[in-house]
Amino acid sequence: MKIFLFLLFTTALNVLFAQRSSYNNCAGAVFAPIEGSFSLNFLGEKKQNQMWLVFIAPKTGKFNLNITTISASLHYAKGVLYISNEEWCDLTPLQKTQTDSVAFDEKNFLALQNVELEKNQFATICLETQGNLRDAVLFESAFLATNLGEEEQILDFTYDEALPVYTLVLRDGQTRAPISGRISLQGAPEINGSYFASQLSISLKQPIKKGSLKIEAPGYFPVEYKEHRIPLGATYIDTIYLSGFKTGELTKLEQVYFSAGLPEIMEESYAQLNRLRDLLLLNPQINIEIHGHVNLDENGAKKAQKLSKQRAEMVKNYLVQNGVSAKRLYPIGFGSSKPVYKKPKDEEEKEANRRVEILIKEN
Repeated sequence: MKIFLFLLFTTALNVLFAQRSSYNNCAGAVFAPIEGSFSLNFLGEKKQNQMWLVFIAPKTGKFNLNITTISASLHYAKGVLYISNEEWCDLTPLQKTQTDSVAFDEKNFLALQNVELEKNQFATICLETQGNLRDAVLFESAFLATNLGEEEQILDFTYDEALPVYTLVLRDGQTRAPISGRISLQGAPEINGSYFASQLSISLKQPIKKGSLKIEAPGYFPVEYKEHRIPLGATYIDTIYLSGFKTGELTKLEQVYFSAGLPEIMEESYAQLNRLRDLLLLNPQINIEIHGHVNLDENGAKKAQKLSKQRAEMVKNYLVQNGVSAKRLYPIGFGSSKPVYKKPKDEEEKEANRRVEILIKEN
């Protein structure tokens, strides 16, 4: 209980005062695979040296997680597992005190066995060690579905045939194949929530004018719409195409924004950058080139090149501060030499020219 209350208090401070959504706090938790092996390093914070991970159950089943250390960190480590129906960091303080939790504190080896999860539930792990340590920790996760008849990809929450139906479909941007991902919807009581599916159908009582939609899927860049409109019709199908991480291909970071004329990254970019961070942390065999582009006329070519390189450097710095080795990141500034629109006609086309792209390369 003491560990739980301590982490609850310190996490609240993190949410309020953290300038960056690193995985040292719950807002920047690594979106980890429910099955697989990977390693992470503690970030070496002086006072609160934590590591946060989130797993989502695709079906009802049992979750196992083995945690071992490459160095000495776990001699001093303690941790907590939270199980919740919504993301732990989004819960109110009252909800957090009511959340199921398991505290663990062992030396050298930590294991969570047969943790029962319902379909779409979140298992959030927080590890904490001594300040300034940057030791690596190995994770091995496994999941055994116990309800084999449960549909993994399609969720149907319609309950009244007389009401209109909103259907959200996730597809690969190139192959058009179904993708299962984490869907967060806000805008009206009947749709608010977090889901894990490739197709989601919900009864709708009213049109949504300014809802929010966030989608995250392993291996794909996240998508976020802060003013998402859902019209009221007999049936409305919303198909979202996600861009995957592919070696040798340029991929635009859709939701990375900078202050006008400056290299500073805006806070709403953190979700996108954190998924890029996850890709690099969970796949140590790849490096990336970070390509910066701006929209300036030919008279400002020198200034454009400088600003684009600074923005690419800022993306690199963010990733390095969040645990990615600088040796794997190559920032390049292209200025305004490679515009999407050579003669932009409006602000939308100018915005398309202002972009950050990444090129994934094998080590």
